[in-house]
Amino acid sequence: HLVMNAAPHALTELIHACLDGVASPEQASRLNSHLRTDATARDLYLQFADTHSCLAVDEGLWIGESLMKGTSEAGKPPARQRWFVWGTVAAAAAGIVFGMFCTSVVFAYVTPSLAKAKLILSEGFESGVTNTAPGLPQQASLWGGDEAIVVAASPEVKPRSGRKMLRFLSASYAGENSPRSRWGDVYRVVDVRGMAGTGRSVVRLSASFAQDLLPADAQFSCSVEAFAIDQDLNRLPSPPTHAWLRQNNSASGSRRQALAVPHEWQEVSVEVPIASETRSVLLHLAVMQDSPSIQSGVVQFPGHYVDDVKVEFLSRP
Repeated sequence: HLVMNAAPHALTELIHACLDGVASPEQASRLNSHLRTDATARDLYLQFADTHSCLAVDEGLWIGESLMKGTSEAGKPPARQRWFVWGTVAAAAAGIVFGMFCTSVVFAYVTPSLAKAKLILSEGFESGVTNTAPGLPQQASLWGGDEAIVVAASPEVKPRSGRKMLRFLSASYAGENSPRSRWGDVYRVVDVRGMAGTGRSVVRLSASFAQDLLPADAQFSCSVEAFAIDQDLNRLPSPPTHAWLRQNNSASGSRRQALAVPHEWQEVSVEVPIASETRSVLLHLAVMQDSPSIQSGVVQFPGHYVDDVKVEFLSRP
């Protein structure tokens, strides 16, 4: 299986290529094969496809072998293709859809225009930031949250890109006085005012996580989360809390996965729709101790890192 034999970021890149309409027929066929046999790959694909469907809900779903030959129903090569994309309703009937995969029927989504992508944040922690500020930030360009510092390569983990990466230190920060916490959280605000127009728009957040070699009984996970915020964070009477974000966002998306292989970078990504009223997207990156469980106290992370944080704006007229 692709998920078992390749780095997770390779799977997400392949899925995004198919959904963005830039995959070759060979890539589409390869993904189709893995979707037939790997439940984890199907779950990941459905999450991305459900979000991407909001970018192209007006188009029709065409099922047929002719697209694999590069021809449309009229016999002309389609200018751009979206492979395997179905909308939210179809995704809810995933059992039927994946049953069809077993018959080797090719699913394709034909759209006359490709979603435009714009990179609005690329953070490799090379720009001079040295540590996170305590608590959630209220303005762009600042990293806040629990205690974390920017470091160079460790003896076991090299940065995903560049020469630096962010290391999680504690599941709390000075002054918080948390009696119990197993989550190390870092946040950043990204200004998206004026980006979303009359078309359908999403923001895609991706980040790569890694960990040192740990004792066999130690299990950790990583998480990415994005909140679309319509309010002006600078005008709040006090810094927002995570609970406030969950109650006051206009849209959100999150994904969590286990950190299974020491020393290797794992990419995790999520997408959130935004509207013309959206002022900012608040990024939430985290690592957490799954086992051993804790009854009290704050987890100190022995060697956990995040790097290569990217935020892309995707729009379709």
